Amino acid sequence: MSVSNQSSLSSSSSSMDFDPLLKDLNEKKQSFRRNVVSLAAELKEEAETKAKHMEEEIFKLQTRLEDRNGQLQASASAAEKVPHYLRELDDLRSQLSVTQATADASAASAQSAQLQCVTLLKELDEKNSSLKEHEDRVTRLGEQLDNLQKDLQARECSQKLLKDEVLRIEHDIMQAVAKAGANKDCELRKLLDEVSPKNLEKINKLLTIKDEEITKLKDEIRIMSAHWKLKTKELESQLEKQRRADQELKKRVLKLEFCLQEARSQTRKLQRFGCIRTENAWIANLFRSLFELFIVLMQSPETLFIMGERRDKALKELRDQLAAKQQSGGVGAEKQNFWETSGFKIVVSMSMLILVVFSKR
Repeated sequence: MSVSNQSSLSSSSSSMDFDPLLKDLNEKKQSFRRNVVSLAAELKEEAETKAKHMEEEIFKLQTRLEDRNGQLQASASAAEKVPHYLRELDDLRSQLSVTQATADASAASAQSAQLQCVTLLKELDEKNSSLKEHEDRVTRLGEQLDNLQKDLQARECSQKLLKDEVLRIEHDIMQAVAKAGANKDCELRKLLDEVSPKNLEKINKLLTIKDEEITKLKDEIRIMSAHWKLKTKELESQLEKQRRADQELKKRVLKLEFCLQEARSQTRKLQRFGCIRTENAWIANLFRSLFELFIVLMQSPETLFIMGERRDKALKELRDQLAAKQQSGGVGAEKQNFWETSGFKIVVSMSMLILVVFSKR
């Protein structure tokens, strides 16, 4: 470029001396060349920037292609795992059928337990009323026994007083006889010999009759006391049995309340996780059935194999939910999988635990 410029400058200097038009033409050529050089530089810069942008876009497209490939591979692996999931679903259906049967049995057992509680409460009321009546009778008999003992003591005292009076009268008569004369003494002695044995016989007869009455009363008192002791023992044993039954019922009620509180806390935790409403309702129903199964395991294992209509309803709801999930699961990888939700894992763990308890029983 320097040699051409020098030649052009020399030619232009020679031509400038001859013609001013050539000078203008050379200046225009030089300006045109400068413009061409500047345009070439600008075009080069723009081409470089465009090339950089194209490289960045190509890199982004490559990353997107890699992401798409990864997603496709993940979807392919998920499609391969579909039969395994179907098997698990069949197992869960069978487990659900068992749990539903146990839930129906638990409902029946709960109703029977309620009826038993009502009948036991009625029996307790009747027993309490009968106990009150027996206590009243016992108190009355105790009062009667006290009165009889008082009568016996009064009769014994009256007998002692009669004996003392008889002895005192005899002593007075003897003194009167001693004071009287010897003639009169013989007559009085005859009278006393005639009268005193008669009086003594009468008194002895009365005393024997009274003694017999007293012995009869004592025997009757002993018999009545023994009879009422037996009655009190029987009533005490019945009271102990009723108290034990009350304690067992209270324990069962406490167990039921504790299990209900645990089930409610589990359902609240599942609702806090933010799952779908239908899934929450299904999980709550399943928890109720599991809770009822636990009650049946605690109470009566003989009624565990009764079937009902709730099982079919739960299976239909589960199938509808799975169909809705499959229809709305086009996005697939972006949404959370139903099998990976925390609620489903908790439900499966609870069902497995209860099945283990059932197998042990």
